[in-house]
Amino acid sequence: MLGTPGGFNAAAQARVALREMFARVWGKHRPRPKLSITSWATNYRVLSEEESALKGRFAWDVSPALKGIADAASLPGTRKIAVQKSAQVGYTAGIVCNIIGYNVHYRPSVIVAAFPRAQAAKDFASEKLDPMILSTPVLSKRIALKSRAQGNSMLRKRFPGGLIKLVGTNSPSDVKSTSARLVVVEEPDDASNNVKGQGNSLKLLEERAKTYNDHLILIGGTPTAKDASAIEDEMKKSDKRYFHVPCHSCGEAHVLAWENVTIPKAPEGTAPREVYGALRWEEAFYTCPHHGCVWTDDERIANLRRAESAGAGWIATADSTVPGFYLNELLSTFDGSRVPVLARKYLEAKDNMDKGDVNDMIAFYNSTLGLTWEYKGELPEEDELRLRAEKYREMTCPAGAVEALMTVDVQHDRVAVTVWVFGRGEEMWLAFWGEFYGRTVVEHAGAWIELEQFMARGILHASGAGLGIRIVGIDSGDGQTSDAVYSFCRKHHRHDRPVLAMKGAPDNVGKVEIWTPPKAIDPNHRATKASRAGVLVHMVGTAKAKDLILGWSEQGGRIRLEGDGPGRMHWYEGVRDDFYEQILGEIKIPSRNNPAKRVWKERKDRAHEALDCTVYSLYLYRHLKLHLRKPVQWDIAERRLRQAELLPFDAPALALPAQPMPVQAPAQPGQLEAVQAPAQLPEPLPVRPVQPDPPAPPPPPPPPPPPRRRASSFASSDWASRGFR
Repeated sequence: MLGTPGGFNAAAQARVALREMFARVWGKHRPRPKLSITSWATNYRVLSEEESALKGRFAWDVSPALKGIADAASLPGTRKIAVQKSAQVGYTAGIVCNIIGYNVHYRPSVIVAAFPRAQAAKDFASEKLDPMILSTPVLSKRIALKSRAQGNSMLRKRFPGGLIKLVGTNSPSDVKSTSARLVVVEEPDDASNNVKGQGNSLKLLEERAKTYNDHLILIGGTPTAKDASAIEDEMKKSDKRYFHVPCHSCGEAHVLAWENVTIPKAPEGTAPREVYGALRWEEAFYTCPHHGCVWTDDERIANLRRAESAGAGWIATADSTVPGFYLNELLSTFDGSRVPVLARKYLEAKDNMDKGDVNDMIAFYNSTLGLTWEYKGELPEEDELRLRAEKYREMTCPAGAVEALMTVDVQHDRVAVTVWVFGRGEEMWLAFWGEFYGRTVVEHAGAWIELEQFMARGILHASGAGLGIRIVGIDSGDGQTSDAVYSFCRKHHRHDRPVLAMKGAPDNVGKVEIWTPPKAIDPNHRATKASRAGVLVHMVGTAKAKDLILGWSEQGGRIRLEGDGPGRMHWYEGVRDDFYEQILGEIKIPSRNNPAKRVWKERKDRAHEALDCTVYSLYLYRHLKLHLRKPVQWDIAERRLRQAELLPFDAPALALPAQPMPVQAPAQPGQLEAVQAPAQLPEPLPVRPVQPDPPAPPPPPPPPPPPRRRASSFASSDWASRGFR
C-alpha cells in the first residue's frame, strides 16, 4: 500500500524506471542538432594510411580552401555545386568523401557517384571509399564491407536508410535507373556526351536527383579544351568564386595566379643546363602583385590558412544560385605542390613545347593551373566565314551545282535541315539551312509534317532549271526518336529519291571511313529496332568527315579553302547567322587518356547541328557514287541543265520569297503540344524536267516460231489425202 514505507519506495522506483525509459526513447528519436559537413569531418572523419600520408583525424588546415566548398554544400538551399580544379588539391578526400560520409551517417539517403568509366568507379571504391569506411567508426558501424547478406559489392553498398551506388557514365542503365538525393559527378570532361544514343550522361544524372526536393548535385573535375570542357560550361552558369589570400606583409588580398611566380636566372657566366637553360627552378618564389612582397612557400601556406579569419577567402564574381569554385595547385599545401616543384614542371613542359610537343604544357594548364587550354590557328573565325558569303539566294544554286542532297538532324523539339548542292570534285553550295519546330518522337506529326512538305520543294538553278532533291539522309542516333525516323524513311523512300536512316559511327578519332556499306544483318544475329522496321541504318564515319571539313592541323580543312574548284564550300548571303557558329561546332583535341591521339569534342558554347548535317552530306555524296563520276558524266549532267532552258516552264511558280524562311523560337519544355506551325510554306517549286537523251529504237521482234502440232498415235501425216476430215 502507498501509505506504508514500502509503498513509497515502490512508487519512487517506478518513477525512476519511467524516467530512464523516456530518456532512452528520447535519446533514440530526438531531433539531431544541426551539424555541417565541416563539423562532421572534424568530429568523426579519420584518415587511413591508404587514403593519405597524413594519417589520423581529418584537419581542414591541410586544404584550407576546401572548407568553403563543404560549407556551401551544407546550406539548405544549395541544389548544385560546380568545382573546376587542378590535381593535388585534396578534392576527392576532402570534399567527395566527406560529403558521402556525412550523408551516410547524418542524412541517410540514396547516393549515386558517377565516374567516366566503371573501372574508375572501382578504383575510387578500393582506394578512397572503402578505406574511409574502415577507418571511420561511425561509418563502419553502418556499412558492413565484408557482408554479402545485404547485397553489398564493390560498387553497391547498403546502409540503414540508404544506398551508395558507384556507376560509370558510359552505361545507360547505370545513369538512368536510380533516383538519388545526392549525385556526385567526378571528371565530367571525360564523361559520355551521348550514352548509346540516349542523351548526355550529365543531364541524365541530374534528372535522377530532381525527384527529391532537397537534392544536391556535386560536379567537379579538371578542365580540358576551351569551349569544349564540360566543367568549364558548368562554371559559366555558377557564381564563379575565387579564393582570395591576404599578404602577410602588406595585408592586401588577391587570387593566387601563375603569373606571380618568378623563376630567377643563374649568375652570369654560369653554364646553362639542359632543359632549364639559365633558369633556376629550385629558387622559384611567389610575389604579391600589389607591392612586390616576396613569399616563401611556408609564408604562402600560412597565408592560405589565415585567409578566412582575415576576411578574405571565397568571393563570388557573378550572380547565380549555383556556387562555383576555382581551385589551382597554388592553393595546395602538399610538398608536391611547392612553388619550386611547379616551376620545374613548367620549364620541362615549355622545353617540350619548344620542340613541337605541346601535350605537357596542356597538362600543366589543365592539371596544375586548373585552366582550359585554348587551341589556336586551326579553325577560322566566324567573321571570316561571314565575309566569304556569296551573292546567291536561299533555295537557289549557281552554275556548276548539279546534285541536291538533303540531310536532317533530329532533336526532340525540332529538325535541323541542310540542302547542299554538289558539283564535280565534291565542290558544294549551301542552298538551305533552317529548322522546323514540333515534336519528333511522334510519327507523322509535328516537325515531320513540315519536313514532308519541304522535301517536295525544288532548288532554282542558275540555268533556270528546277533541281529536285536527289536523296535524303536523316539522323537516327537518338534512341527516343529513332522509331519516328524509321517510320518516316520507310514511308517516303522512293527509287528515284531514297530516304536513308543514318547514324554516326562510335569513332571520334577518324579510323572509320566516311562511307561504308550498310549491314543488313546484325553481326550477332539479333533483331534490331531498325531491322524490325524494315530499314537499313547507314553508319557514317563522322570523325573522318570532320577531319575533311574542319581539319585539325595548322592548314585546316576544306572550310578554309577559298575561291572555286574541287573541295570548295560555298554559302549564300542571308543564311541564318547561327550557321557560322554551328559549322565550327567541334574541335579536335588530344585525348585525356592518350595525348598522342586527337579526338573530336563538342564546343560547349554552341550547337552543332549544321556541322552534323554537312557531315552526313559527304556520306550521301559517296553513297550515290558521285565521287566516282568521270568528267564526261559531269559534262552530260551539266549540259542537260543548260538544255532545260529550252523546255516550257511555268515561270511564275519559280518566284521565291523575298526573305529567307523565318526563324521560329524554340518550344519551351512541357509545351511541345502547343507549338504552332509556322506560316504556310510556299507552294512546292515544280521541278522542271531535264531533257533526257533520246532512247535507242527498240530491236525488231524475233519471227514467230512455226506452229507445233500435237502428235497422234492413229493419224499419219497424209491423213487428209486419204479422206479424213
